[in-house]
Amino acid sequence: MTDTDALRKRLNEIRWQLRGEARLAALEEHLVAVEADGDRPLLNSVLAALVDCYEYSADSTRLLVPYARLLHELDTAPEHFDAALLRSVYWQFKWIVYKLRDHPDVPLASVEDALVQFRTRYAEAGHSLHPYYEAEHWVAYHLGDDERAARAAELVRTTEPDDMSDCEACRVNDIGDMAACAGDDEAAVAAWAPLLEGDLHCAHEPHNTLADSLLPLARLGRLDAARANHHHGYRISRDKDDMLGYIARHLRFCALTGNEARGIEILAADRRAYGMPLEPSVRLQWLEGVQALAGALRARGMGETLLAGPEDRDWTADDLHAWADAERRAMCARYDRRNGSTVHSDRSQARVEPAEPYPYVPLGLKALPQAAPPAAPEEAEAVSLEDALVRARAGVEDVAEDRVQRWLAVARIAEAQGAQLDPSDEAEVLLAKADPDGALEAAQDLAALAANLFAEAGQPGRALLCRIAKAAWALQVEPAAFRAAAPALLAEADALAAAAPDGPVHVDAVRARAQVLMAQLQAGLMLGERPGPDLAAAFAAADADLAALAPNRRALLVRTQLARMLPEFETGFEGRVEALRDAFELACANGFRFETFIGAFQYGAMLNQAGRLAEALAVAETGLAAVKHDDPPFPVAALNLTATECSINLGDARTAEHYAVQAAHWYDRAGETGCAGVARHLLGKALAMQDRSAEAVVILEAALEDLPAMHEDEHWRLLDARSLLAEHSQRAFDAPAGLTHILEALRLMDGGLAHPNPAFYAQSAHLAGELLERTGEAKSAVDAYGRSAAAWRELGSLSAAANPVRAALWARLRTDDADLGAALDEMLALARELEADWRDEGHHERYRESCRDEYAKTLLQEARMRGNEKEETEEQWAARLLEVGAAVLDVAEDGEFLVDAAVQAAHTMIAAHEANGDFAGAQAVADRVLHRLGAEHEGQANSLNGHLANVKERFEDAEDDEADEDAA
Repeated sequence: MTDTDALRKRLNEIRWQLRGEARLAALEEHLVAVEADGDRPLLNSVLAALVDCYEYSADSTRLLVPYARLLHELDTAPEHFDAALLRSVYWQFKWIVYKLRDHPDVPLASVEDALVQFRTRYAEAGHSLHPYYEAEHWVAYHLGDDERAARAAELVRTTEPDDMSDCEACRVNDIGDMAACAGDDEAAVAAWAPLLEGDLHCAHEPHNTLADSLLPLARLGRLDAARANHHHGYRISRDKDDMLGYIARHLRFCALTGNEARGIEILAADRRAYGMPLEPSVRLQWLEGVQALAGALRARGMGETLLAGPEDRDWTADDLHAWADAERRAMCARYDRRNGSTVHSDRSQARVEPAEPYPYVPLGLKALPQAAPPAAPEEAEAVSLEDALVRARAGVEDVAEDRVQRWLAVARIAEAQGAQLDPSDEAEVLLAKADPDGALEAAQDLAALAANLFAEAGQPGRALLCRIAKAAWALQVEPAAFRAAAPALLAEADALAAAAPDGPVHVDAVRARAQVLMAQLQAGLMLGERPGPDLAAAFAAADADLAALAPNRRALLVRTQLARMLPEFETGFEGRVEALRDAFELACANGFRFETFIGAFQYGAMLNQAGRLAEALAVAETGLAAVKHDDPPFPVAALNLTATECSINLGDARTAEHYAVQAAHWYDRAGETGCAGVARHLLGKALAMQDRSAEAVVILEAALEDLPAMHEDEHWRLLDARSLLAEHSQRAFDAPAGLTHILEALRLMDGGLAHPNPAFYAQSAHLAGELLERTGEAKSAVDAYGRSAAAWRELGSLSAAANPVRAALWARLRTDDADLGAALDEMLALARELEADWRDEGHHERYRESCRDEYAKTLLQEARMRGNEKEETEEQWAARLLEVGAAVLDVAEDGEFLVDAAVQAAHTMIAAHEANGDFAGAQAVADRVLHRLGAEHEGQANSLNGHLANVKERFEDAEDDEADEDAA
């Protein structure tokens, strides 16, 4: 072998290495050796390989130098280029324009000159100008020349591509990108559809388009699609150096859509980008993502949050924002100087700080607490004090939800004008300022002052209600104290009601009595006491008194609140459900938003527990429709979780997904880590039900982090999540990760953690066997299948054990110590067991039917396994298959027709009849089975008919050949 031959062989070896810096280093070193050898064709091949490898590296602009040499070689010595290498040079020319454009130190004249060369060389070589127009569009867009960009985009759409154009997947991405850059998000998403729906793919697609689509989808309000594309896109792009630009877009998306926690994770996972020699355009995208994330945290008042930064250390969000902003501006300034405009800086600034805020996109992953809305600037009240008082007083009568805000507005106007309020109005202002949850003693003092003012204003009922509130607010601190004060408060309410049989005072007295009773019940429950019959009778009387005051809104509200406590008097489940229903319906009928929401939270949970899923879902959706952003987060989360569970159990995975995302978000807001884990577990399950494996894996991995915080009674969800992760990691082509999860689930169960489904261990062990086989560990797979079969037998289900028994036998034949004879004996033994249980009338009919089905499958698999024997003649083989097939058909027809077994047996028998030269026999078998197939089995029928038609054609061909021989 000559030195040149050895060098050529070495080049081929390098080409088989994975793309990356190691392959680049090998090519660069090899280039030196080839230059020394002097073989010009080989030198050109190495240069082309180096250009190709640079294109898929972190800094693809490095390809400019070797490509310039390659082009010089082509222009000076074209005879050293064969057809394949010549095509490679033309193909790579497309990249040059983009690399020159993206490098801010390359003069603009050089970029335009490269464009001219691009067009000239392609035209002279007879190639389509489609890729040229793409390049012209992106140069024009880069320069801010909208008219030129639009003309080029139109030519891209109307010029036919050829084999020198990018692949269809990349071209589709380009068309969508052009629309997005022109401000037409709808057109962009429509153009990207073949990529987003999985119809097209290549080395960089759909990775690129998934990242491109995120913010356009958010702007269009398609938040579910944006969430899905983020989960899928980031997962398939992460850890790939040549996709850091896409990762930067995912980072910026998270920063701009309220997902700072996810952005922090991405930044930490990809912090290597800071120290990598990124090409300028990718580095700019990275800086924009970093600055957007740091800026979002600063806007939340979280400027001290630590983020992964340069120099391999953590920076505060404040410091990292300043660093990224300075770096970004400096880079943009280089482009602007080269381009003679501020287009680059303006666009970059808009990407970091958009003019319009993006909507919050709930990802179902860990979220930071909801940002408090910025304080509105102090402005002079736009209404007069008189108008404000009218509105505030009406709010009291109508029990408007914003009545507190109305009285606070009165206070601001009165203070600004130095106006003195009437005693009753002053009392309302004091109550509006009271905050028992934040400052109990101060709130009680305000209530006492308000009581005095109401008494001064001649409103004894309101004064009494203030004193009751003062006492009731302290329930959380001293429940027993209220019980001591309750009799006197009740007596005062009764006396007041008797003294004023009608009018506002009477309404206040009835309300006061109900308020005392509700506080009494609450105090007793807090002290661990069940309510007695006397309190129940008092509640019933109060309810009747309040009902008689309808349509007074204040009385109706108290009656609705009273109804919500009536279930506490019920000792039976059904009684509690009915009481909750009455309370919920009362709140809905009277239009009390908050009470409707809370009532749905309680009533929906009970209906779900009772298995009345459709009703529970309807109630939950009614409650969720009444939710406001400042409602208590825990019940909002729980209501969404109820809707999630009901939807999953009703088989509606899409609806379950929607509510599970919301449940996770609200539990995060409530600081309920474990409950958020439950929501993420159900979200992962909903995604798995839709076969959206890549997204399901992301969510379920997050669930595993949170679920240990739940009570141990809920730790079975760790097993469930692990099993789903195993199954869907396998579907996402990551069998090793799936194997890790299912083995961990088995370890936890071996350690005593139980799953509500008694068959879960057996199912998990079987899945472990499949994954072990997939990863080439056949011996371990045999053991796993054995554990599955043993678990099924312990549950008393031989029919369920049959599948892992057969799987273990097949796996054993793939090991070094395979013993076909022993495997056949065990397969026949299994068949005999199944037949015995099938024919045993002492077993349940459904179990017997499952044994019949598995018996037929076992006979067929035994026949297939025996086909590995070498000593059979063709006649013996055909006779055996006909015998087995006939036996399977008899079993399949002995009860409800076993379609799959019968069709498989028919295919086997048709092949055997063909071997015997018996087409009539093959026809008879096919007819026998086809006669039993219904319209829903069209696929199996077509398969049988097709098989029979092929056999007939072969018979006819053989007859024709025989006739030709006779004629000859």
